Amino acid sequence: MLATDVTELRQDREQPRGAENSMPDETDDRSGTGADEVLHALDELEAVLRENAESERLLSKRIAEVRLARRNGREWKAILGDEDEPGTVQLVSTILRRQSEASGYLRRSLVVALRAEGQSIPSIAHLFGVTHQRVSNLLRRVAQGNAAANGDNA
Repeated sequence: MLATDVTELRQDREQPRGAENSMPDETDDRSGTGADEVLHALDELEAVLRENAESERLLSKRIAEVRLARRNGREWKAILGDEDEPGTVQLVSTILRRQSEASGYLRRSLVVALRAEGQSIPSIAHLFGVTHQRVSNLLRRVAQGNAAANGDNA
């Protein structure tokens, strides 16, 4: 789904940037007080969808301009060189990077939460459509990241 297809995004809460670099912990707060890392990841993804929707609108305009300039015989170097910042290629890269980071954060958080709830690695792998090795590797990297963040030498 494109971000521009999302019609009911929550506009009431802004998630601070940088959360995509956080490593999820195994805190599972079912009381709704906000400690559930998956909820943070969902907030981050929602914020990214809003940002990307705006960027996609600009990108769509830029594509039309680039297409017209090329059809009018301009060279690619001149077309891309004359663009305002961010350029077409920069917009594409930014949209993809944001989406990748936010979706990775959500996947990591969900894997940790599902495992903490007692789901088996093969069942998690099935839910995500990946191999059990992929889930095991992800859990290992999350644990290593948490250990490093806590200053453990394990």
